[in-house]
Amino acid sequence: MAGLWEFPGGKVEQGERPEDTLIRELNEELGIVVDEPCLAPFAFASHTYADFHLLMPLYLCRRWGGTVTAREHARLAWVRPNRLREYPMPPADEPLIPHLAALL
Repeated sequence: MAGLWEFPGGKVEQGERPEDTLIRELNEELGIVVDEPCLAPFAFASHTYADFHLLMPLYLCRRWGGTVTAREHARLAWVRPNRLREYPMPPADEPLIPHLAALL
C-alpha cells in the first residue's frame, strides 16, 4: 500500500507456512537472516478490504543476523510502540498497535 508504513512481511506462497514466509520476506525486504526459533507468535489481525480479506499474523523477533537495510522500500524506521500512530498505516495494521504498546 503505497505511501503507508507497514510491518515487514508478505503473501504466503504455495507450500509455505507463515513462518517460512516471514523468514523469506525479512530477508528480501530487510536483508536479515532469521531462524525460526527466534520467531514468537504474538497476535493477528483480521480485516476485510474492498477486494480481499486479510488474515495477518504478527510475530515478535528479537534476534537476527545481518544489518537491517531498506531493500524494497525507500525508508525504514525503528519506532517505539507508543509512537506508531504517528505513522500512517493500513487499516489492518492499526489494531495491532495496542498489543505492541502493552508488551513493549
